[in-house]
Amino acid sequence: MTTHKPISATRFYSIVTATGAVIMALEILSSRVLAPFFGNSVYVWGSIISVFLAALSIGYFWGGRLADREPRLALLGRLLAVAAAFLVLLLAFGVRLAGAVAEATGYSPAGTLVVTTLLFGPPSVLLATVSPFAIRLATRDLAYLGDTAGKLFALSTAGSLFGTLACTFLLIPYLELRQIFGLLLLATAGTAVVALLGELRRERLAAIAASLAALAALTGFVGGAGSAGRDSGTLFTQLTAYQALEVTEKDGIRFLRGDRALQSSLRVDDLQPALTYQRWQAAALLLNPEIDSLLVLGMGAGTTDRYLRQARPDLSADYVDIDPAIPEIAQRFFFFQPGPLARTHVIDARRFLTGTEQRWDYIYSDTYIGMAVPFHLTTAEFFDLVERRLNPGGVLGINLAAGMDAPFARAIFRTVADRFGDALAFAVGGSSNTLVLASTRPTLMPREKLIERGRELDRQWVFDPPLARLAASRLEVSLEGDEGLLLTDAYAPANHLLLIGRAEMPQSPTQ
Repeated sequence: MTTHKPISATRFYSIVTATGAVIMALEILSSRVLAPFFGNSVYVWGSIISVFLAALSIGYFWGGRLADREPRLALLGRLLAVAAAFLVLLLAFGVRLAGAVAEATGYSPAGTLVVTTLLFGPPSVLLATVSPFAIRLATRDLAYLGDTAGKLFALSTAGSLFGTLACTFLLIPYLELRQIFGLLLLATAGTAVVALLGELRRERLAAIAASLAALAALTGFVGGAGSAGRDSGTLFTQLTAYQALEVTEKDGIRFLRGDRALQSSLRVDDLQPALTYQRWQAAALLLNPEIDSLLVLGMGAGTTDRYLRQARPDLSADYVDIDPAIPEIAQRFFFFQPGPLARTHVIDARRFLTGTEQRWDYIYSDTYIGMAVPFHLTTAEFFDLVERRLNPGGVLGINLAAGMDAPFARAIFRTVADRFGDALAFAVGGSSNTLVLASTRPTLMPREKLIERGRELDRQWVFDPPLARLAASRLEVSLEGDEGLLLTDAYAPANHLLLIGRAEMPQSPTQ
């Protein structure tokens, strides 16, 4: 038999459930802190899972020893108050610290481990002490130890499930990052106070710390609302299930960023794209001047169809994006107008292509920006699917935020050339980007002949830059020697290739 004082079951179970919810919500949110600096790759999630598992292991071990030494709920309240203090630091300095560490470590996978450990390790260890403490305090008869442990682990797991689902489907889609952290801080501080009830005088310091943490949580929640307006150049911010989105405007140009990577732009005066890589999309007309249907994978600001309609006014366009916030932002800030000639589809690009029998003249993929690309959109099997969705003479266009000397770009080029028979690469003027084109018909022709075709088309249409200049930017790419990696569904280390390339050249399309 134990000798500790009986505890209210409702009070006790609420502590177990709440801490389980907070830990899992923190794990989900940690990816949103790291993604703007390190992407959302397997390295990021591997680091997150590893750090949280290590924190749980340490917390369980330490909490068990403390519970045997001093089996009092007030001690657990002290630990939770310290956890709340660490969450205050996370709320105040987390994003800035993540950025500083990312820069210091060269945005490497090691940096993700360092950031996750510094920001989320200490509070997670302290929150993990609850489980062994709970078992120690709840066990009044060793004959029922198994039943007691089972109930408490079930409650903790139920709390974790609630925290995961609530954070994923309720908090992230509707609240800013600071507001969500404020709610988790409030829950932790409130749980500490609940644990301290009955001994507030004896545990005055811990109670004050928990109360101050709760006040900081409320300040963070209120301060987070509308924080985008503090910067006069920021028009809108939104944290989605996929990325942190930001719309800014400077000198009459609007920009769309996702996880701080520049995705798209628009000149407000004429509603045309401002970044040069967006204008290189028109190079597909060099291979097929009769393009009448367009599919864009990765919507961005939704400017591709508007730009190409300078030459093909009856162009029919479909935009596909996995993030439901993107089409809404395109309409609200970038003058995108959905209709019979411009349709949007919120779905994964590969799933969309798999589930349709429709064909297009031009499929343009702009899904390879930033440090975390969807590997299943880089493989030979994916490009086989794309080829089946092209009309005869149809063109595939790919925007790569890298030069052809980068490992990732070489791998994409080789994979496309392998499936289509050949491919062309164009250096995007004023940036480090590359445009890769392939067609269901042979595309290899002398560079001068391609330039001459561009001059002929420039007599009909007015693009800026003209098509002849786009043709002149064609690169001579050899697949002999270092051919680049052939990417397949079974082996497509896209994020690893990006990390190698990052050390060689910039990856963000900022021009």
